[in-house]
Amino acid sequence: MSRRFFLPLICAVVLLWMPCRALAFAVAPASLDLSGRRGETIKDTIAVINDGSAEQTFTLGTLKFVPDETSTPKFIPFETDHSGLPEWIAFPIKTVTVPANTKVDVPFTVTIPDAVPSGTAYAAITVSAASSEVVATNGAAINAKMASLLFVTVQGETVEKLALLDFGATNSGNTSLQLARWFNFRVQNQGNVVAVPSGTITLVDAIGRTLLSQPINSEQSRVLPMTTRSFAGSIGPIPSSFGDALRSEVANFAIGPVTAKLTVASGSQTFSKTASYWTLPWHLLLTAAMAVVILLALWKLLSRGRDRLGRIRTGSQ
Repeated sequence: MSRRFFLPLICAVVLLWMPCRALAFAVAPASLDLSGRRGETIKDTIAVINDGSAEQTFTLGTLKFVPDETSTPKFIPFETDHSGLPEWIAFPIKTVTVPANTKVDVPFTVTIPDAVPSGTAYAAITVSAASSEVVATNGAAINAKMASLLFVTVQGETVEKLALLDFGATNSGNTSLQLARWFNFRVQNQGNVVAVPSGTITLVDAIGRTLLSQPINSEQSRVLPMTTRSFAGSIGPIPSSFGDALRSEVANFAIGPVTAKLTVASGSQTFSKTASYWTLPWHLLLTAAMAVVILLALWKLLSRGRDRLGRIRTGSQ
């Protein structure tokens, strides 16, 4: 058996925030990646953390979920559908009592059936402060529950195949004509195993000079099999004031056409797309023009002063 850990896909809190704070408990890790062969039983643990001032008893369970394009999980009530990975998961104990301000490791097993296809299966291990909690059905929250997302890759005929669907760099509000831009792109996982894309976005001016470059998906977010995920963010600091824009234009001076190049890599695959726009450092140009006007005005005042002083001296002789 091989075991792999990645940074969390999303926060372990998959419930309403205020009820969770009142219940004062947490689950770790936020997500867990396991891998095994058909017929194999994998053993692991999750930690239940009681941050409260009193002893609490927790109930463990499982739920299926499906992501949307932002990979926000939509949870499916156990009674509606619990086929697949939830059926592979077993707990030696379904309830655990945790003293105040204490962490307890809770064991679980995953038994991979003999007749399942290769690829990544996913589900959530849930922890509830009461066995009678009602599971919300709108996908926005699991009432008074917390979860650790579990990803199990069945080894064998795995296929890693990613596609970069689109890429755009846009301005918004006071970012018009600025070098810094909002970006968005979509990645589709056409394989049967989870993918964690990486890469960079680079801004290049008309003469080929690299202006800015930054990595994408630094959070190591996953794209699940046969799903599409949208990524968004900013390249460069988006100015929030005239001063911020001026400092940005001084640090990264550019004028005219700019090409934003996105490079995405996953496994042995590499993709790239470009988007073009124009930038004009008008904050810097306006500041420079104002400085010139002020200098010319001062020069004119000084010249008049010298002329007046010269006439006074000439008249006194």
